[in-house]
Amino acid sequence: MFWRRKREQDLDRELRDHLELEAAEADRRALGNIALLKEDVREAWGWLWLDRLWQDACYAIRGLRKSPAFAATAVLSLALGIGANAAIFTVVNAVLLKPLPFPQPDRLVQLWETKPAQGYFRNVVNGFNFLDWRERTHSFEDMAAVSIFPGNLTGLGDPVALDGRAVSPEYFSILGVFPALGRPFSAGEGGPGRSNVVIVSFGVWQRQFGGDRSVLGLQVTLNGSPATIVGVMPRDFTLPQSTPDLWMPLPIVRSPQWEGGRNLTVVARLKPHVTRKQAEDDLKSVAAQLARERPGYDGGWSAEVVPMLADSTRNVRLPLLVLLAAVGLVLLIACANVANLLLMRSSNRAREIAVRAALGAGRHRLLQQLLAESLVLALAACAVGLLVAYGGVRALFAIVPAQNQLPRMEAIHIDGSILFFALGLSILTAAIFGWIPSLQVSRIHPHQALRQSAIRTTSKSAFRHGIVVAEIALSLILLVGAGLMLRSFYRLISVNPGFETQRILTLKMFTSPAKYLQPRKRAGYFAHVLDEIRTIPGVREAGSAHFLPLQENNSGSCFDLAEQGPPTPSTSPDADFLVISPGYFQAMGTPLVGGRHFDARDTFDSASVIMVNQEFARRFAERFGRQAVGQRLNVCWGAEFRNPAEIVGVVADARQDDLQTPARATIFVNNFQSPMFFAQLVVRASGDPLQIALSVQTAIHRVDRDQAVTHVETMDQVVSDSVAQPRLQLILLGIFGALAGLLATIGVYGVVSYSAAQRTREIGIRMALGALPGDVRSLVLREGALLAAAGAAIGLAGALGLTRVLRSLLFETTPTDPATLTAAVLAVLVVALLATLIPANRAARTDPMATLRCE
Repeated sequence: MFWRRKREQDLDRELRDHLELEAAEADRRALGNIALLKEDVREAWGWLWLDRLWQDACYAIRGLRKSPAFAATAVLSLALGIGANAAIFTVVNAVLLKPLPFPQPDRLVQLWETKPAQGYFRNVVNGFNFLDWRERTHSFEDMAAVSIFPGNLTGLGDPVALDGRAVSPEYFSILGVFPALGRPFSAGEGGPGRSNVVIVSFGVWQRQFGGDRSVLGLQVTLNGSPATIVGVMPRDFTLPQSTPDLWMPLPIVRSPQWEGGRNLTVVARLKPHVTRKQAEDDLKSVAAQLARERPGYDGGWSAEVVPMLADSTRNVRLPLLVLLAAVGLVLLIACANVANLLLMRSSNRAREIAVRAALGAGRHRLLQQLLAESLVLALAACAVGLLVAYGGVRALFAIVPAQNQLPRMEAIHIDGSILFFALGLSILTAAIFGWIPSLQVSRIHPHQALRQSAIRTTSKSAFRHGIVVAEIALSLILLVGAGLMLRSFYRLISVNPGFETQRILTLKMFTSPAKYLQPRKRAGYFAHVLDEIRTIPGVREAGSAHFLPLQENNSGSCFDLAEQGPPTPSTSPDADFLVISPGYFQAMGTPLVGGRHFDARDTFDSASVIMVNQEFARRFAERFGRQAVGQRLNVCWGAEFRNPAEIVGVVADARQDDLQTPARATIFVNNFQSPMFFAQLVVRASGDPLQIALSVQTAIHRVDRDQAVTHVETMDQVVSDSVAQPRLQLILLGIFGALAGLLATIGVYGVVSYSAAQRTREIGIRMALGALPGDVRSLVLREGALLAAAGAAIGLAGALGLTRVLRSLLFETTPTDPATLTAAVLAVLVVALLATLIPANRAARTDPMATLRCE
């Protein structure tokens, strides 16, 4: 019995387990079927949604074809905004956002010396300091020094001037880029006892050597000395600011040549996992040690580390961001304009939407259809906007002078990233200008909308008026910005530079160190060149300076009274230095205010003489309590300069760096007593200076047929190029401001015109009861005036806050300049009233009898 019961229990348990397994399997199959069903439903819904979206897009296209004026206005407004944004973003992306074309570009930095107490930031580096930085710091994989070294290439026909750089052998390995042909420099190459070698750019290889691969090992004459070509850089090798034509090795050793002066740019690569802040702390620690070890030269000096990309774009970052913000405002105004057009168009579609809703279309379905129409408009505007962007980028290349290129300008072109940017911007604009009108229309109640009287009230006028007020406010901000830039630019070009600009020819030349290594011979060479130029008919005067004004180039050093002994760089007073020849001030038209000019008595063998400007004379009188002329100074100007030097003349102040920077205290050294290897000639002509350009070059070649000459241009062109950046900012902001004003004007006209049309019955009744056309005209004008006044008030408040970012871009102009603010407000009010005048005149001509008869 017991065993039978136990057997039955076991059978029951097995049956139960079997049934449970079958139930679980059935549940799993059911769940799987449900999942498959859900997947099929989701897939079907996705296809259904896409099908509906396609239907909505096709319907939107048909609807826009029936309203060509509306479609053209909306597409063109958006296209201008999208195109302007795409064009400026193309520049911003290429200049500021794209990484440098080097391996691990975020590890590349520039190293500078700095002396905040005297306002020196990002100053070039001393040779000994560079060697100590490289030996004592621990945060850098390596560092290299760079020096400007122009090259005269001869022996291949006419002499060719090339833009050259002398670099440490480690330079190319730090950048992570090597020659496409040949090899980089080896350690110690170019030093004493080693043959000169050179690496050329791809462009020089093509232009001068026809792309011949046998150029490697070819010996050329560079600056009068033989040099062997050992490498050709890749075609796409570019540097952030300007790419040289050739590179030569720069061996820096602890010799008197490198002990004094600061003239090196230093590039370095950070070690892995070392931050810029850690590297800067390391470098500053070494700089502090050097200041204690060499107090006479490095006292008070420190150092800073700047990312290479940020360093190369520091002068254009803020202007580009301001322009990007400006085109963003233009796009917002365009979106507001189209939103207003859609709001007005929705009133005429109220009955259509009501019928759709009455037939069962849900609110989400209606909203999808209306947003699809907005998307179609935006995509059409995107296509046209890309054409506008392409033309805008081409125009930018035409506006920017070749001598004042934007950094990384070769990378500016419309590529895939710009296409995606424009597409994303189009979708965003569709959401911005299409959401509120679509939301308003989708809320229409079908029973009310089907009544004729309800059609006229579906679009709330408050929305339309609010959008127009926003347009006017945004356009006023842009007009104020453009007005400030215009006023600043006018004051900039009105500055007296301290010299004449008309009828002056300028040329740049670099003398061959191999031919003119001895200072006496070099001084005689320059004197001979200037004498030959002065014999040319039509030449009134000629001279030279080692740096022309307004090209952001200058030199500086220290000085002290002769009785004080040799000056100490870290403690003695400092001044700017300019090496000029006799005749320079006469050629430039800079007035002499005291003493005399350099003349024939000041030769290489005579006592040293110097001249100073008025700012130096004022500072000298305040510091030393005596007049400048006749005083004898010891100056820090190289081992070849013979101290002391007597001040023989004072000239009027002239702006050297740029027009924005007032003249600083300057000492002028005679090039015939302390000649430089490079000089920029200035030749004053009786007539058009370009007509004597060929004669001047011929005269130079009569003295030395291997002397190359570059940058042949007038002083007027030099001045024009010096203000190229503020002029470009003014042009672009002016275009964006005018475009914003035009869009706002269209918005005001559209709203007031539509409002007047909606009030036709009211106006007819008023005129039937005795209202005159002037009364009706005033009624409509009042509406436009109120919109303009409200927009101007809001825009003025916004301008006072936002235009403060322009402070650093303005010259002798404040962001709250009353004249500019007043002119911008008046311009907005006048244009808005003119836009209102057309619908006001149309309303004043309303026929009351025809209106009432229609009613």
